[in-house]
Amino acid sequence: MYKPEQKFMPTEVAVAPNGDFYVADGYGSDYIIQYNHQGQYIRHFGGHNNANPDHNLNNAHGVAVDLRQPNNPKLICTSREDNAFKFFTLDGNYLETVQLPGAYVCRPVINGDNIFAGVCWSKSRETGKRFDNSGFVTILDKNNRVVSNPGGTQPEYKNGQLEQLFQDGNTFYHGHDVCVDEDHNLYVCQWNANRTYPVKLERV
Repeated sequence: MYKPEQKFMPTEVAVAPNGDFYVADGYGSDYIIQYNHQGQYIRHFGGHNNANPDHNLNNAHGVAVDLRQPNNPKLICTSREDNAFKFFTLDGNYLETVQLPGAYVCRPVINGDNIFAGVCWSKSRETGKRFDNSGFVTILDKNNRVVSNPGGTQPEYKNGQLEQLFQDGNTFYHGHDVCVDEDHNLYVCQWNANRTYPVKLERV
């Protein structure tokens, strides 16, 4: 499916209940590639230059199978350079975009009703551009609304739209992944952060 000049540099895999798996080519050509449980190609979607720009992915760093509604499973795909998660059906039909302005999100991590994500970069309040040695964590509820940003600013919605998010303080550097344990503590992995250990956030 790839032309010779197209890069293939995958960053994430998600597995559906039927054994199908989805490869996110997040550092390559930004496709989500679906295979069956035997590794046979089924389809691909995302990428660039689609007739409907909603179908495009821009740094498809992560993919997750969303089973929060068991009778309505979905795929959550990262479009990091767009500061967004995009939702698709399991056969690649576009559903919706959840904008996360100012948050360069990595992979979506589902735990209970929530989505957790490391934010690899924040934007500068002064220039509006992303800057190094920044980042935070963002947490969405079952309605895909941001409810908390550890290490970042408090989320605010105006007329149903999420306001710009920013780093607050210097807790995280390039948040790259989040793990949740059985007590709902968070472990935040960081990339390019002077070889730091994961940061543990205890539930209070």
